[in-house]
Amino acid sequence: MDKDLEERLAAKDSYIDIHDFYVLMAFYQSISQKVLRKFDKDGSILEVQKKYEEGKETVQDAQFVIAPQDTYYHHYQMYKANKFEYVELVKSLYNIEEKNPKLKNIFQDVRGSTSSLPSETAFEKIDSRNEVSFEENLEIIKRSSGARDNYDYTSRNIRKLITKLVGSKKEGVSIYDPALGTASLLLGINRAALKENKYYGQEINTQVIKIAIMNAIINDVADDKFEFKNANTLANNWEFGKVDIVVSDPPINMKWNVDRNLSQDRRYRDYGEMPNKADWGFILDGIDKLSDNGMMVVSVVQGTLFRGAKEYNIRRKLLEDGKVRAVIQLPGNTKLSTTIATCLLVIRKSSEDKDVFFINASQEYEKKGLENILTEANVDKIVDTFNEKKEEQGFSHMASYEEIEKNDFNLSVARYVNQYKFKEKLDYQEEIKNLEKLDEKLSQTDATLKNLMGDLGLMEIDN
Repeated sequence: MDKDLEERLAAKDSYIDIHDFYVLMAFYQSISQKVLRKFDKDGSILEVQKKYEEGKETVQDAQFVIAPQDTYYHHYQMYKANKFEYVELVKSLYNIEEKNPKLKNIFQDVRGSTSSLPSETAFEKIDSRNEVSFEENLEIIKRSSGARDNYDYTSRNIRKLITKLVGSKKEGVSIYDPALGTASLLLGINRAALKENKYYGQEINTQVIKIAIMNAIINDVADDKFEFKNANTLANNWEFGKVDIVVSDPPINMKWNVDRNLSQDRRYRDYGEMPNKADWGFILDGIDKLSDNGMMVVSVVQGTLFRGAKEYNIRRKLLEDGKVRAVIQLPGNTKLSTTIATCLLVIRKSSEDKDVFFINASQEYEKKGLENILTEANVDKIVDTFNEKKEEQGFSHMASYEEIEKNDFNLSVARYVNQYKFKEKLDYQEEIKNLEKLDEKLSQTDATLKNLMGDLGLMEIDN
């Protein structure tokens, strides 16, 4: 037995918590799907697994090399037959790493010959019976774990909106996310040229950046087409060049203990002292990485649009420089991690004017359980309005720089797009006639009621 495998099996337990384990199992399921579908494109995934095991030959020309007895679905079937053994799972994951150099050490924290982790529950936690993507399973895990896990996740409907806002090109583009997370948002941009794009991202959490790497691998992004750095974006200016697009969904209301040495950091020095909330730190880092014609779309909480003091100074400077191009108010309860309503800021590195386009999409959603979902129609309405800069009463408005200046550089969408619906001017004569008719009907009803009560002997009727 290989020494590394011996060490893994000899370990007392895995070094990861249950939610990280679920994520690894979701990744394991996804790479197994790719192999099985290379073997046979027809039939259910479990039927294909059965055929694959009967054939006993390992598919060699798939994206990954996984033997029949080492697939996720082999262990799932063992689980369903009450024959699952944790030690066999560890061996399979080790075998996969050995046969696939790009996966080296991906599963190294799944250790031991037995586990205190309720590992079998992974087969129920993620959708094992159907073919779902890695990202769909991440969303399932996120929904079930809530705030207990250590990663944030941009919901699909918000990702779809951001993707359409930045547009699509046939040629490859460079894209950066300063708060990478699982890379689901980043890897969704310009999918038409997935293999030609160059992806950059920074993430401070070591476990989460592993998920991002898994996501890139699953999406078949070549090793030289993505660079994900495990680092503190706010404290370290990563010098990798300029990009065409920046997208980001930073942590909400994240505290930032600003180091005094950052006052001379190129990203921040033109904007005065940095606030103790990290929103603007991520935004300014993204702006620094944009090419001259670059575009940035970032998700922020509403407070970012109106808070005073240091944040006011940053906001004013960006508006004076014509960098803020649009503000889009989203419905509340559209994110998996919070019910707070968020907004999208659209930023350009350079612009010919200082006007800002406002869209109030707070009512553009469908209720689905406890969540508000942006439908295709909702997304298309927002994107079409943005692209055409079409003004619509109660929905969108192009505000001049002078108008924004009069509002003291407050970017709250409600200041510029009022959704209150006032009744049309009343026709008083018509309303008086309606009241007279109602009064007459009331008198008739009252008389009828008195007659009924008199017949029942409950009251005397005056003649």
